[in-house]
Amino acid sequence: MIVPLCYAFSQGTLRLIFGLGFGLRVHGLEHVPRRGGVIVAANHVSYLDPPVLGAACPRRLRFMAKANLFRHPLLGGYLRSVGVIPIVREESDLGAVREGIARLRRGEALAIFPEGGRQISGQLGEAKRGVGLLAAAARVPVVPAFIRGTFEAWPRGGTAIRRAKIRVAFGKPIPYTMNPLLERADGDKGSGRARSNHQALAEEVTRRWQRLRDQLHG
Repeated sequence: MIVPLCYAFSQGTLRLIFGLGFGLRVHGLEHVPRRGGVIVAANHVSYLDPPVLGAACPRRLRFMAKANLFRHPLLGGYLRSVGVIPIVREESDLGAVREGIARLRRGEALAIFPEGGRQISGQLGEAKRGVGLLAAAARVPVVPAFIRGTFEAWPRGGTAIRRAKIRVAFGKPIPYTMNPLLERADGDKGSGRARSNHQALAEEVTRRWQRLRDQLHG
């Protein structure tokens, strides 16, 4: 009970901060499934992206964060209190991946940033194939999420947070297999067909991001 309560308190506080301080507006909430396992895949340009996404999403999200962040007494305590999963990014952290898949299969929502890191330029990058592999392994849909305004508020290398309007848009869920005929291949991660399906899903995530970006700018 401690983690859900801490998460709810943290989410409420962040909604207040981003709402009053940055005019946070959220679009497409109807696209986020209210129950069942789901991956929320967002673009990443700022350290503000995880808390903004957590504040915007109606579901409680499971995040992954670099394991070395947990070494800091205060930050590490906070990350544990809201149920963040530690991951060693410099290695193939199969334990963290398995934990994420297990959470998805239990019906939880997992947030990931599949570009592979913050985009220095602030421009939209491309989703990597891992999002497709993760979705196929857990057999869950992917909800694309586009975040705008966080780069202006706190760009990479910035020393202070600035006022900026922040927007978050969620898109329609993407099935874990882009082609029903490939569904059996998803279980075989070494097959060419499975890799093709994973890549196709990642490319679709990128296309959805682009559409959401254009909608927010329109």
